Amino acid sequence: MDISDGDVRDVRGLVRELEQATDVEELRTGAVRELIRLVPADGAQWYRFEVPGAGVQAVAVPAESFHADPTAIYDHPVDHPLTEAMLVGGTGGARRVSDVASDRDWQRTHCYNLDFRPFGVRRHLVSSARDPEGVVGYALVRAGTDFTDRQRDLFGYAHTQVAALERQLARRNRLLAVVAAALDSVGRPGHGVAAVDESGTLRPLDAVAEALLPLVRGDARLAGPDPFRVGDAAVRVVPCAVPGVPRLVLLRDLAAGRAAARGLGLTEREHRTLEHIDAGRTPAEAARAMGISLTTVRGYVASLHRKLAAGHTAALLRRGRELGLLDD
Repeated sequence: MDISDGDVRDVRGLVRELEQATDVEELRTGAVRELIRLVPADGAQWYRFEVPGAGVQAVAVPAESFHADPTAIYDHPVDHPLTEAMLVGGTGGARRVSDVASDRDWQRTHCYNLDFRPFGVRRHLVSSARDPEGVVGYALVRAGTDFTDRQRDLFGYAHTQVAALERQLARRNRLLAVVAAALDSVGRPGHGVAAVDESGTLRPLDAVAEALLPLVRGDARLAGPDPFRVGDAAVRVVPCAVPGVPRLVLLRDLAAGRAAARGLGLTEREHRTLEHIDAGRTPAEAARAMGISLTTVRGYVASLHRKLAAGHTAALLRRGRELGLLDD
């Protein structure tokens, strides 16, 4: 690879700048800006297209440096020999860096210019790789001199580092989502958290989870994405794709609320209807969730207003909290 120690330091500096991004979209926009400075060019672009050319995504800086409609070119990607190799003979993780022809008049390519002029007028440098969704990469465009071998190698090296940072950011955001879900439950009355280790063993992380886990262990629904109830426990599984980070199981003790409901003469389904209303669901959504008719749910709502002496929805929810039927 024809790059110097100074080039490597420049790429590391670029990566340090991009590490401040809070999401993948911000990272990609920052990357196209930084790549223009790393390898002097008139414009840069991030792109992804699915095999065989549908579902195009693209981010360009400046926006007018590439064609405004990605599908105009991405619908016909295989005329570019690099793209053809990636689509037909590429292997997982394969990566290529290529100049798009200098004085040939390409009609179609997955790296495109503004006005379909011959690529002999504007030079394009492309770095592409396969990912689970298709072909993804970065492209540079400039007028004048060709890109040098060093710039080709530097651009390809920078792409590998930015792609690694993107994967790291995606893993970090998934982990943050898991942590946020756990923190939302920890310390709330009647709420508990358990972890599922690599062997599939459920381990309680607090006293509430320890008390409720005997109801949950061995339930096949723990492997699925949908919340469920078993006994006096409401269960929600929060998956995490980050290696070494366990799945979390969020548990809620329903016993106190159910006891309060029985004391007030509410049926179990009336109580469930109240919980659905508290979650912001419409009567139709509550009916679908409980597998009953909309007319039946409306009857439950009317009964709730009567039994709890509440004239409107806000008063109904307030009374539900005052009486211990709903979580604070």
